[in-house]
Parts: sequence; C-alpha cells; structure tokens
Amino acid sequence: MRASSLWVFAAVLAGSATGWAFDFVGPESCRGCHPEAYQIWRQTPHARAKDSLSPAQQKDARCLSCHSPNEADQRTAAVSCETCHGGGRYYATGYVMKDSELVRLAGLADPSEKGCRTCHDASSPSLRPFEFVEKLKRIDHWSAARAAAELKKKK
Repeated sequence: MRASSLWVFAAVLAGSATGWAFDFVGPESCRGCHPEAYQIWRQTPHARAKDSLSPAQQKDARCLSCHSPNEADQRTAAVSCETCHGGGRYYATGYVMKDSELVRLAGLADPSEKGCRTCHDASSPSLRPFEFVEKLKRIDHWSAARAAAELKKKK
C-alpha cells in the first residue's frame, strides 16, 4: 500500500466514511469528474425527492429521512450521489478516485439492496412493491450496459 493510501486509510479509521453530515461534499463535487452521471442523476426522481413532498411533509423528519437524507449538510435537498455511495469527504479527491482499491478503503460504496431498502420498504407510504434489480436499472448511470445502450442510441 502506498504512503498516500495509508494516510487516507488512517483518516477513514479516525473519522467515518459511512456518511455523517460532515463527510458530505455535495453532488456538485461529483459533477466535475462525472458530468454524464451527474446529468443522468439530475433527471431522476431522486434528484427531486424533496420536491415531491407537501410543505408540511418537508418539515417532517420522518419524510425527510428518505426524501432529503443529506439535508443536514446544506449541500443538497435530495437523494444524491452520497446517499447511495457514502460521504465523499475522503474519497472525492482525484488521486483517490483513480485508485480502485484506495477509493473503496476511503469509503466509496456501491449501492446495495440493503441500502435502498432503508427507504424503499414495506413501511413506505407509497406501498409500491420494490424490485431491487429492476429499480437499479432505472437509476443506472455508470455501468457498461448503460454505456453500450447510450452508444447504440447515438448510432
């Protein structure tokens, strides 16, 4: 492990890469290196999750816990990159993102069914069935399959 990897790993151990409010850097920080993924996210219901709430619901912590879980960091009032991928404080820098081992050590997470089900569960007021594999396809903004489909559409 390189010296820089050890430094970031130590920082992760000392703090948290799991997503405390002070760990969030906001979706604009992701946009610079991932403009296409950012634009895809901006078009999803997740990007406007808080807007779907009534004014009363926008003040209800039970609603905000899913519709605006990162609001405490004041960078976004939506379900954003870090809601699914973890707080970017330690992994958002360019040299960390370029190292696939280091970025995971620094806290970058892949979306999981367990993570999605913290909001999309049986107690959700929408009561719509949640099929993880199908829903993951709807928010796809990075996979090779999505890239191939986009390339095919352009031809």
